[in-house]
Amino acid sequence: MLKAIFFKEFFKIRWLWLIILLINLALTAYIFITTRSLFILDHPEVVWYRVLHLGQIHFEDLKYIPLVSGILIACFQYLPEMWGERLRLSLHLPISPHILILAHVLVGLTAFGTVALLDLTALWVITAQYFPKEAVMTSLVTALPWIMAGVAAYLGGTLALLEPNFRFKVFNMAVAAGVAGLFLRNQDPGGYGPALTGLILPLLLMVLSVLLPAYRFRYRRTV
Repeated sequence: MLKAIFFKEFFKIRWLWLIILLINLALTAYIFITTRSLFILDHPEVVWYRVLHLGQIHFEDLKYIPLVSGILIACFQYLPEMWGERLRLSLHLPISPHILILAHVLVGLTAFGTVALLDLTALWVITAQYFPKEAVMTSLVTALPWIMAGVAAYLGGTLALLEPNFRFKVFNMAVAAGVAGLFLRNQDPGGYGPALTGLILPLLLMVLSVLLPAYRFRYRRTV
């Protein structure tokens, strides 16, 4: 049963997910071009000084694309389920509702994680090609909170779309915006490093909270 759910979810979003993947590829290619242009316009020592000592982020265009990717994946995955109440039919399958919903979330997070891994890998390759090795880890630690903001956006979109109660829907969107905002504050490069482990907790809580609107939708509980 779970295997069938995984395949259904994958085939439902595969083409739209591919578009998101290509957009992220295009953005990383643009970051490569702009990074290369920095070294064409100035000596490497000047660029290194601006990046390593003055805190210039040469990949700042990457900041909001994980956020947008997470929202889009959630919309692609759950809007079809909510139109015509197709999800309610799925919730009557001979499988526990929480397992069904967590399977949906796992597919969405895997789709987002694949895109995020591509972004981080491209950033690692670009940074390693043009900067000293100490800049590579700093760049990845700087970009990782942006990826976590994308996870929060996906989970927040899931919460909002699954919620049948309008008041809770608005509340879920507000909470998701607040959690995502935690990861998008302007900081020095690598500034989030000491706090990253603790900031995983709100994301884990959001995963579990997805079960609440799903059960309300299944049993039509009203408040």
